[in-house]
Amino acid sequence: MEKQDISQILPKSELVESGYLERMLDNFSSSYKLFWFQGIFTEIIKGNTQVPYRRIVARMIAAAWYPVNYYNLSLGVADKLSDTIRYLHVELGLPKEIRADTLVDFIEESSDKRLWKMINGFTGMVPYRLIRPFYESEIQHRKQTDLAFRDAKVNAFIEQCNRSDDGAAFYRLDRKNRKLTVSPKWALYIRTNAALVEGWLNYKLIKYIQERNPNVPAIPFKLFPPTERDRNLSAQTKFWRRIQQDIPLYDLYTEEEFNRENMERYGNFSIDHFIPWSFVLHNEIWNLYPMFGRINSAKSDRLPDKERYLARFCEKQYEAFLIAKTWDREFLSMREQYLNVKRDIFEIERSDRGHDAFVQAMSRTIEPLYQIANNQGFGIWRYEKESERSHI
Repeated sequence: MEKQDISQILPKSELVESGYLERMLDNFSSSYKLFWFQGIFTEIIKGNTQVPYRRIVARMIAAAWYPVNYYNLSLGVADKLSDTIRYLHVELGLPKEIRADTLVDFIEESSDKRLWKMINGFTGMVPYRLIRPFYESEIQHRKQTDLAFRDAKVNAFIEQCNRSDDGAAFYRLDRKNRKLTVSPKWALYIRTNAALVEGWLNYKLIKYIQERNPNVPAIPFKLFPPTERDRNLSAQTKFWRRIQQDIPLYDLYTEEEFNRENMERYGNFSIDHFIPWSFVLHNEIWNLYPMFGRINSAKSDRLPDKERYLARFCEKQYEAFLIAKTWDREFLSMREQYLNVKRDIFEIERSDRGHDAFVQAMSRTIEPLYQIANNQGFGIWRYEKESERSHI
């Protein structure tokens, strides 16, 4: 059976020609048109149809904030939206986990001249390019009848057509006052079909980002901030506490035991992802191991130095696995997560051969993920015992 074209989910309307939405986002080499449209979509849903360019760019930044700044996704080699996001985080000090509306308010109120220049860079072409499909026949006719008509004149021509089209286009441009006004008919269409339009737009975003991050897992879930449920490790903490009843557990990085004295010094018993959660986006037990809370905070979402820690991590996982596989039905669903490392992993016994098979399977699972995450921008971290500082 043929796969249905996702654009077919856009409902037809007597008010507008819905096919223009697909044409508006049909051809692009950067993320700007996608996020510009998303910024306008968000404002329409909030009841606003007259929107300053600056606010739309702020919405673009807010929409791309988590994909770029939290999940380290690429929007393209030459994409300036990523540069603006990193400037806001690194130079202006905005936290990674910031609310969208807080971020938008900060951008609108900021007097930072470099940020203003960056924002203005998105408004020279994108407002025109998004609505170009509404005037494509006029543009092609002009090119055929006026040999002096060049691409450099297209924006001015679109603006001229936009002033006299009786509101047929998605929005009316106001270059002088640097704002736009969404057509009442299009605003009504968007609000009436908000869920379907949002699904269509997310499909476009996922497809665009996946093409530029081909080996990265869980792209559809990386468009949005994580929820508390995503990061909840209470069940995994119980798993490792249960292991601790059978054998002493030692922090992977300090090599100190989890006792009262050490937890007073280094922080409480905490669970850490060897490959950062913001890359793998899962809490499977084979990628987790206890560490001290303050050391965990210092490590943040960086990768542990593979040469220093991977072998040790696999060894500790092997010991925990051998204990867990003897349990009856306790933590059954969690123990079954080891099957994602090796299909016949529960046939492994305590022996030199079993040890080598487990460690090799773990290494083969972790190392490709580790390399892709590092390529994606996740830094390398190691614990310096003498100074108790972290280094990239």
